[in-house]
Amino acid sequence: MRRELIAFALGLLLTAGCLEDPDSHCTRCDVVPPLPPVGVTSITGDLAVYLEWYPNQEPDLDGYRVYVSRDPYGPYTLLGFTTDVTYEHRATGNGVTYYYGVSALDDSGNESELNDEVIYDTPRPEGFDLPLYEADGDDADYSGYDFSAFRRRHWDDERTDVFYDWFEDVPYLAVPDYATDIQDAGYAGFDDVTWAPDGGWSASGYVEAIPGHVYIIWTRDNHFAKMRVVEVDDRRVVVDWAYQEDTGNPELLPQRRSGPRPRLSSAEEDVS
Repeated sequence: MRRELIAFALGLLLTAGCLEDPDSHCTRCDVVPPLPPVGVTSITGDLAVYLEWYPNQEPDLDGYRVYVSRDPYGPYTLLGFTTDVTYEHRATGNGVTYYYGVSALDDSGNESELNDEVIYDTPRPEGFDLPLYEADGDDADYSGYDFSAFRRRHWDDERTDVFYDWFEDVPYLAVPDYATDIQDAGYAGFDDVTWAPDGGWSASGYVEAIPGHVYIIWTRDNHFAKMRVVEVDDRRVVVDWAYQEDTGNPELLPQRRSGPRPRLSSAEEDVS
C-alpha cells in the first residue's frame, strides 16, 4: 500500500509543475532527474585526459555535463556538454591533477547528481618511436634517456635514467646506478600499465628488452616513467614512453578512489 501511495504522490508532483506555471505548454511536466552516470573512467594523455562512462538508459536523456575541479571535494565547475559517452579535456599543464564529475541531463532540463566515484587524473608527457642505441656501439651518445630533460644521453651520463645494452646476444634495458630502478611489467597495452608498483624492482638493474613488453622506471629524481618496446636488434631499441612530471606521483594512468559526493557548481571557471 505504501508503494502505491508513493507512486500516486509522485504522479501529483509530476503534473503539479504544469498547473502552477501559467507559461508552461507541456501536458505533463517531468521533474524527475536521470540517474547519475556510472562506470566513469579516465585515460591519461599528454596535456589531455580522456573520460568515458556507461550510457544512461532513460528514454528522455538529452546528454551529459562534465565538470572539473582541482580539489577532490570541489566545488566542481562546468567543462562542457556532450551527447556521447566520452569527453576529452584538453588540460593546460602536465603534472597537474584534475578531478572530474559527470552528470546526466534529460530533455526537460533535469540534471542528475554527479557520479558517485571521485575520478582524478594527472596528465603527463609521452613520446613514440624513440630510438636508443647500443651502449658499446658507435652511437653510444644516444644510448640513454633523461626523462626530466626529454633528451637522449650517453649511457653513463649522470643524468641518464635508463639505457639500452646488448650482452651475449641478449638485448637489455638497464638503469645506470642505485639511484634508479626498473622492472618488467610484461605484455600489456601501453595504457593498461596504470600505476607504478611498490615493489618488484630488478635487483640487478637489468631487464631483457622484449618487443611488446612494458617497463616501469623509477628515476633518480623521484619520478615514475614507463617504456614499451616496439622493436629491438643488436644496434638499437625503439620505444614508446610516458613520464609523470608530478614528483613522487606513481600515477602513470588513472586510478579510481571512493569519497564523499563532490559539491556541484554550474559556473564555468578556469581551473587550470
